[in-house]
Amino acid sequence: DRLAAVGLRYLDAPHTSDWQKRRLEAVSGASVRRERNLLNHVFQIAVKEWRWLSKNPFVGIRRPKDGKPRNRVATPAEINALKAGASEELRRVIIIAIETGMRASEIASRPEITGRVAMLADTKNGESREVPLSPKALKCFHVGVNLTAGSISALFAKLCDRLKIEGLTFHDLRHAAAFRLSKKLDPWELCKMFGWKDPRIALNVYYRADTEEIARKL
Repeated sequence: DRLAAVGLRYLDAPHTSDWQKRRLEAVSGASVRRERNLLNHVFQIAVKEWRWLSKNPFVGIRRPKDGKPRNRVATPAEINALKAGASEELRRVIIIAIETGMRASEIASRPEITGRVAMLADTKNGESREVPLSPKALKCFHVGVNLTAGSISALFAKLCDRLKIEGLTFHDLRHAAAFRLSKKLDPWELCKMFGWKDPRIALNVYYRADTEEIARKL
């Protein structure tokens, strides 16, 4: 990237603004925010500790706006097709994801299993989490998963292409799992299982009953 060619003494807001604009043309806003956070941290150290910069070149540059959250959910027919068309190992991974809502990185970490609970030592939010396992998920873990997170995502994308399933990512299976489990668990149990600290995520998305459903209960 041409940002790396700029000498430190000349590095200023126009350079980082140009970098951010170009990255937004290539990847999502969420990805740019993550990359910017890393660069911003380095620049802060360069200013405060190393004294290599007089100011952080990101000062005054607006952060990219949050993109619209994904709402793609795999249908039951798509899930059945995915399980039928996947290799044995990828099928086990798909079953674990649907049964537990675990991310690809969490499944690939081959967590310690105690009884019917997967012990996740390092999750997306940086905290450990205990995930209860259904009999199907437990069986899949016992048989074994030897794929990396990157391999899971790549193989899943190829499988979707082959089956002509459009707009679905492996992470979308987490949404499908949450909708499925919301029929069995209360919001607080679902939040604990998925590692959500804010119950509004569950209440506003997965427990949002429609008018007809409410009427049937009256």
